[in-house]
Amino acid sequence: MTKFRIGQKVKIKCEAHPGPFGDEAVTIDTGMMIVSGFVNKSLVEKRGNKRFVFGTIVGIKRDAIEVRIPGSFFTTALGIASLARSWADDNLEARA
Repeated sequence: MTKFRIGQKVKIKCEAHPGPFGDEAVTIDTGMMIVSGFVNKSLVEKRGNKRFVFGTIVGIKRDAIEVRIPGSFFTTALGIASLARSWADDNLEARA
């Protein structure tokens, strides 16, 4: 189990495609919900075929990690996504 902390900057594995206004359309299947919306291109890292969106951990629960992602989302208020702990362990990376 990965050790996370509130305030930690992270990279979240996602799907990302060019959006209609110079931004990126991102989708994250968190294991608990699907989060989709738009973020600034500077918040998406491309590494080979993988895509990551930047976020900040804002809550830690026994079974979930809550992450705030700056952007405009259809499926979550304030850009906060609840990530299943097991999903987070496999799909979050610390951001320097």
